[in-house]
Amino acid sequence: MFGKGVYRFCLLLITGLFFLVPGISCFAGFPDSTAVDTTRRAWTTELPEFFVTSTRTQHKIEDIPARLASIGSKEIDIMPAITADALLELVPGANIDRSNGIFSKNASITMRGLNGTPRTLVLLDGIPLNKADGGGLNWNRIIPEFINRIEVSKGPTSSVYGSNAMGGVINIITDRPSAVLQGEVKLSYGSCNTIGGLFSLGGKTGPDDKGFYYTLNGFYRQGDGYIMVPEDTRDSMDVKNTLKEGLVAVKAGYQYGKKSYTEIEYSYFSDKRYDGFQVYEPGGGYNEYPTHSVRVTSNNTFSKAELLISAYYQDEFYHRLSESMAAKKGNKYTLYKTDSRRIDQGIWSNLTFHGKNRMTYTLGLDIRSGSVNATDTYYTSTDVMQNRGKMDFFALFGEYEWHIVQNKLILLAGLRYDIAKFHDGSYVIEEPTTLTAFMADYPTVFSDAAWNALSPKIGLKYSFSKKIDTYLSYSRGFRPAMLDDMCKNGNVTKGFKLANPQLKPETIDNYEVGTNWSPLPGISFQPSVYISYGHDFQYFVSTGDSINTGGDKDKPIIRRENVSGVRIIGAEIACRWQITNTIRIAANYSFNDSRITSFDSPVENKDLTGKYIVEVPRNQVFAGIWWNNRIIQVTLTFNFKDFQWNDDENTLKTPSSNTFDLRLGHIFAKKLTVSATVQDIFNTRYYDSKGNLSPGRFIMLNVGYGFLKTAKTQRRE
Repeated sequence: MFGKGVYRFCLLLITGLFFLVPGISCFAGFPDSTAVDTTRRAWTTELPEFFVTSTRTQHKIEDIPARLASIGSKEIDIMPAITADALLELVPGANIDRSNGIFSKNASITMRGLNGTPRTLVLLDGIPLNKADGGGLNWNRIIPEFINRIEVSKGPTSSVYGSNAMGGVINIITDRPSAVLQGEVKLSYGSCNTIGGLFSLGGKTGPDDKGFYYTLNGFYRQGDGYIMVPEDTRDSMDVKNTLKEGLVAVKAGYQYGKKSYTEIEYSYFSDKRYDGFQVYEPGGGYNEYPTHSVRVTSNNTFSKAELLISAYYQDEFYHRLSESMAAKKGNKYTLYKTDSRRIDQGIWSNLTFHGKNRMTYTLGLDIRSGSVNATDTYYTSTDVMQNRGKMDFFALFGEYEWHIVQNKLILLAGLRYDIAKFHDGSYVIEEPTTLTAFMADYPTVFSDAAWNALSPKIGLKYSFSKKIDTYLSYSRGFRPAMLDDMCKNGNVTKGFKLANPQLKPETIDNYEVGTNWSPLPGISFQPSVYISYGHDFQYFVSTGDSINTGGDKDKPIIRRENVSGVRIIGAEIACRWQITNTIRIAANYSFNDSRITSFDSPVENKDLTGKYIVEVPRNQVFAGIWWNNRIIQVTLTFNFKDFQWNDDENTLKTPSSNTFDLRLGHIFAKKLTVSATVQDIFNTRYYDSKGNLSPGRFIMLNVGYGFLKTAKTQRRE
């Protein structure tokens, strides 16, 4: 399947280059001829090559001894991506799981041979989005059109960020206005009768480094969806997985220096995604994630110091309606609703001093808390189940940077001390029936628990010349358990899960070496190799019992336990070639051998030593070509993902897959943009780990109009 995909890409590339030859001869050597999406990006200020995510302070990219990736606004505009997570295909080793396209209730992104969304930290303007309850986040609330750039720091970054940053950190940075008045309106229509639109309005007073600024953004989309179940196994209860989603966000701030500003932002996101199964309820079961989010950030610079303070509050009201029909139980019908309130809040502060002899010191404080208060209410019985729990985090961290030899040798070291506390856990069943009475045989004993962790890192980077440099690094990652595993019983894909309040944190140690090489202008290679050792990894383990929860089959009773040692051997490389001012090629490859090296199950005599970690593809390939000139914008990408094991014993697997995506665009008078995005051009539909079909070929047409009003002292567009 991989070979066929490569053949198709080469065929399309050769065909494309045949048509590109006139473009090369006409536009080479004329930088101003390159067409850009002036409906939005022409008024977005391009930042210099600085990186803030790896250390929480602004550094030049070439000064950081780690593997970094950055996706800029121009790349975002021309990628054939309909969702924000799809942009990360540009990042080697980023494993994206969105098997139902825009109709997926969520997406999952993992890195560095690890599985599970909770092991990769995602930030939005520096604010963590991962929830303490399940460890994941809702990617659907992040709109690509409102993103300025994405920064990715790979490998364990717990020395700065603490929990969740085991595989790396993804920081999504939104647009900030740079003109007196600017705005955009876009309308979309696509496959599955998908319609949508967005608007953006913003402005700034004063010069570039001073003045008040604001933005107001809105987004809406709905679609009829498709039937996920394969045609040969469908019945009358399999229906389309429709969606409705919307976002409103407002941001205001005041900038009083080049790096000094204070801003506040509020956003509200709401969506409703039906799961494609209907018995009696209109539309069938669904998932809903109405979310309120508030952020306040202040960054202040002094003569030799910089102080950042950021506070945030995220309140998600998760609702799920689920109905099922057990044919083997005489068509027994079950209907229940989950209402779960998940609150995450915190405050972050770090102070950076620029000392003598090219030394920099950073001290920081991170205080966070997360809670869940959930109720499962059965409408076909008297059962009502409630689970609650809270998790608090307190951390101090420090970082030291020394330019030992100016522009040649750099040392970066950091250390963070975390305290995590679980408390107020409970799980209660009111008026149990036969549906839930079996849980009385598996009582959960709740007690408060606390853990602490030291997360060090050290890295060296040496520049041989402007064309080549190399780095060596060691870092440790840390992640405590999720509230969902500690205080909730319930059905999951693998079986019936019992709560485990005694779960301990897991850690990982990563050793890495990498190189950045630019042999010729416009050509670059970025290879890296690494080996990681995980300790006390949390795994679902069977208790040896099974139970019928109302469906057609008995389910194994499982519980998350600290049972595994893990070893990951990995390598990746990113390649870029700027052929002309208008044509660019990019490709990346990643390899991960992720295995369990030790398995010590306290509840069952089963040994998984030597087995591969589930849901980790061994090989991944991405390739893309961009042609961007005054006449047309063309982007063609190819993505290959190797097979993945679905079960711990490596007996079931999801087949490998490859897809081609295309984007065509044209700009009229620097104001009106018309574009078409085609995902999965060859309609190579694949199955996910649950046996559901991908949507196949999906087409989205867009029309956007933007305007820009600059100050009188500036050039008007």
